[in-house]
Amino acid sequence: MPEGFAEFGFLMKPLSISTGEIHVEILDGMSEIVQSIRNSERVHKDWYYAPPSGSRNMFSGEILEHPYPSRVFSLPFTHRLRHASDDNRAHLDFLIWCLGFFEGTRLTTFEAGYLDATPIVAGKLTDFILTGGTQPEDALELAERYWTGHVAKPRQIKRMIGIIHCLFLAQNPNHMPFEKFSYLYMALDACYKAASEMCAAPNRLSHAKRIEWTCQQFDMPVPEWATNLSQSTTEISAVRNDAIHEALFFDEPLGFVTYGGSSGSAVGRNVPLEMEALTCRLIVALLGMPEADYVRSPVNTRQRHGLCLR
Repeated sequence: MPEGFAEFGFLMKPLSISTGEIHVEILDGMSEIVQSIRNSERVHKDWYYAPPSGSRNMFSGEILEHPYPSRVFSLPFTHRLRHASDDNRAHLDFLIWCLGFFEGTRLTTFEAGYLDATPIVAGKLTDFILTGGTQPEDALELAERYWTGHVAKPRQIKRMIGIIHCLFLAQNPNHMPFEKFSYLYMALDACYKAASEMCAAPNRLSHAKRIEWTCQQFDMPVPEWATNLSQSTTEISAVRNDAIHEALFFDEPLGFVTYGGSSGSAVGRNVPLEMEALTCRLIVALLGMPEADYVRSPVNTRQRHGLCLR
């Protein structure tokens, strides 16, 4: 097959990779591009926010600025990925999604591939750093093996992209607690679905048992909020049921209460942060490294953990 390539961004890191048939190289003018974005008025605390929305008057040509931001926006490309024997765009996109996960930032090949806000600094969206001699090329090799092993099951590949995207969307600083929870719950439920394709889950497994079952497939500790003791609900399946079926988040209308509600049931815990951490660990396990020590590391901490892919 002919060589395929795709330009992508936004990544401030001058990343160059050559492993097997995969090559990543820096685009010309990257340093100037990075500096312009770093200095942009749309950057706040290392997050780049969508620009104002506007429309063009078809008669006068005047651009009218609306009092609300664009939801979807673009950032300049900084790198190029080449694959020596595959010009399949879906393949290249998948590799870049996975590279973004292991870099801890959103990377895209789309002209307008960002929604609402995105970090411009690597490592903002995950809780690990690559250790033990692990390099970004090891991450791409892992993603390549996943693609090769699942190319006959394109839904499983799309599902992995969906999990990573939900994990990233959840961390928008402007999200309300119920929005963050919803994205993370969707990511975890998709992890269950991906695992069930690999490990044959019992028929009609309830939401109360899904996360526990998924963790058990990879010998991972089950967080307290996902442990099924009552055989009816877990902490987060009950929160999900109320939000989906009753439009309530901790007995209040959506948007008016933080996780745990006024009862203080989450004092001393940050369950959404733990959901993020668990999702990261499940992605690593599902991609093919369930034996990594990181997969079984604690989720109830803000510290960064080492991830060795070798």
